[in-house]
Amino acid sequence: MEGKHVLAVLVICLLSVAVIEGMSLARMGTELRCQCIKTESRIIHPKHIQTVELIQSGAHCPNLEVIATLKSGQVVCLDPSAKWVEKIIKRILQSSSKEGS
Repeated sequence: MEGKHVLAVLVICLLSVAVIEGMSLARMGTELRCQCIKTESRIIHPKHIQTVELIQSGAHCPNLEVIATLKSGQVVCLDPSAKWVEKIIKRILQSSSKEGS
């Protein structure tokens, strides 16, 4: 009987730690899922794009995500396999490697 009580206390402790850890991740603003549900492959003229953010694949999401914020304020997920988006990614990576040198 005592073994069941110890097991119950252990399970409660583990659940508490899991809940606390989940709450701390939520407070940090860490999203543990993909940001992009749908992607856009149609060409968006560069003059309409304000910023582009690359989010590498990882534990949070298996996909490379390319998120553009337009000058209008609209946020659009771009299809990383579209040729024009590949060119943007290449330019971003080239410019960031030059800045790091």
